[in-house]
Amino acid sequence: MLYWYVIQTKPKKEEVAVSHLEHESIQVFFPKMEATSIIYGKSRKVIKALFPNYIFAHFDPFVSYRLVRWSSGVSRVLGFDDGPAPVDDQVIEIIKRRVDKNCVARKALHFKAKDRIRIRSGPLKDLMGIFDRWASEEGRVKVLLNLLNYDARVELHYSQVEKIT
Repeated sequence: MLYWYVIQTKPKKEEVAVSHLEHESIQVFFPKMEATSIIYGKSRKVIKALFPNYIFAHFDPFVSYRLVRWSSGVSRVLGFDDGPAPVDDQVIEIIKRRVDKNCVARKALHFKAKDRIRIRSGPLKDLMGIFDRWASEEGRVKVLLNLLNYDARVELHYSQVEKIT
């Protein structure tokens, strides 16, 4: 009987395991997420594994366990002493609803004018401010800060700010 299983991959070998398992006609689900990385002051969008070193495979363990277990890039199939532990289909469906057609989860951005925010990183870290507006398609935002009785408008990348509830 077909069930979903969690496959632990060797470090940074998720793509290798996915490719090999798909070549062997095993259905694989490898959810990823969009993240922002700031390197040398420049922000870049990167796609990385939602669960680093883990993928999901849909197979019958009585038929395909050895094939999956010894596939290139696979470290082990998670389970207990008596064999692999299946993952409930509902768990997989919940994750699938949160990713797009490319299996990438994207962070929803819900900043509105006059939202209170805190700066999370950079030279202005931990300062509080007010979200003013989106400044660009690349994810830049304008934030109003009150510094020593001076209202300053600064422009930051959205990943550097968080909404205060």
